[in-house]
Amino acid sequence: MKSTFDLQNPWRTPGYQFPRDRYIERDIFTKLMEEQEKKRITVVLGSRQVGKTFLMGKIIEKLLSEKNIDPKQIFYFNFDAFNLIDLAENDREFFDFIGSYGLANKRSYIFFDEAQRITEVGVLIKRYYDLGLDIKFTVSGSSSLQIKSQVKETLTGRKQLFELPPISYLEFLRYKGLETSVDLTQLVRFESDKYQRLMEEFVIFGGYPGVVVTEDTDAKISLLKEIYHSYIQKDISDFLKVEDIAGFNRLVQFLAAQTGSLCKINEVSKNIRVSRHFVEKYLFALEQTYVLSFLRPYFTNLGKAIIKTPKLYFCDTGLRNTVFGTFQRLNKRPDTGVIIENFVFSELIKSIEKDRIWFYRTTTGSEIDFLFIRGRHVIPVEVKYSTSRQGVIPKTFDTIKGQTGFMKALVITKDYLEKREKANAQINFRPAWSIFNMGDEFAGELS
Repeated sequence: MKSTFDLQNPWRTPGYQFPRDRYIERDIFTKLMEEQEKKRITVVLGSRQVGKTFLMGKIIEKLLSEKNIDPKQIFYFNFDAFNLIDLAENDREFFDFIGSYGLANKRSYIFFDEAQRITEVGVLIKRYYDLGLDIKFTVSGSSSLQIKSQVKETLTGRKQLFELPPISYLEFLRYKGLETSVDLTQLVRFESDKYQRLMEEFVIFGGYPGVVVTEDTDAKISLLKEIYHSYIQKDISDFLKVEDIAGFNRLVQFLAAQTGSLCKINEVSKNIRVSRHFVEKYLFALEQTYVLSFLRPYFTNLGKAIIKTPKLYFCDTGLRNTVFGTFQRLNKRPDTGVIIENFVFSELIKSIEKDRIWFYRTTTGSEIDFLFIRGRHVIPVEVKYSTSRQGVIPKTFDTIKGQTGFMKALVITKDYLEKREKANAQINFRPAWSIFNMGDEFAGELS
């Protein structure tokens, strides 16, 4: 047990040096560091290999290097090592361990990684927290099915929850060394090819950090396959106890082909030959483990929106392409429009609360891809990744204009940048590769 702990906590060894490799700077890191000054429990949830363990390591490094914390004050436990679970679940042994290898009269910083492995983890941490000891808990999990429900029920008023997505397009561009504060007009005129190329790389291979830092294309694909198979084995098979793995895989493959479409459960059940009950169970698991995300239709009667059929998207386009088995360039694939739409969606929910994003569909089937709604502020967002249709204001804007009176709208194009006025509303056309600062479009409404 102690030998496992020592392997997981190398900074306790005199003379240890943290790696100095170049890494992806995550926007969430500053908030997580600020949390270390607070008593409440910090909970970080996200899919496998999205960077939770790495961020914990960077927090520990900064505590040691900049906050003058003694290494003996830090305890990191990764519960993929099962022999540490018994220690964590036994109150007396756990606190004897902390007392034996910590510092008296000093705060202990305790990191629980892959905490979903612990039975009733929310109850356990609440019990430890409520003892009133000088302990700061930071907890991570790759599945929110157990942790999220438990922390909501048992840690009310005791925790701050963060959901860590794959890296954003903005973080990706910064890692690649590209400027993200230059005027878009200049970029369109002189550097669009560079940004277009990198956007394609991001859309095809996604934002899993390990994939981003890998240069070789075949190695990227191999790592994405490993991520998916690890997810199937560890989260779906081992943790969630799904027995019909073949049926589950058929479901995911079918959904990959249906990206951006309405998720009709009876239709899905019929096509993959799995009962409606298990389809619903699997869809819930896919959403709670950050593989899929569902988008609600907009209705003025929100009760109807809850029961109406949602659209589905993958949280990471690289993982979607892995499931679908295609990594071709955008100009060589039939689903380019769909995957760009998925890309826009995934970037929206990384920078804006998902509850503020909807889609709009008329009774005749006309759609607006996304609606940002905050109070009376509405911004339609339509993805038109087609040269022949650039510069055309979607007709459905007229319908939603009459219902909401929006003052601004976005049309995401292939390489077209322009601002127009129509019916007292500003219509902003911008290339898909420029959405790294799309959040600026919503800044006034978010303030």
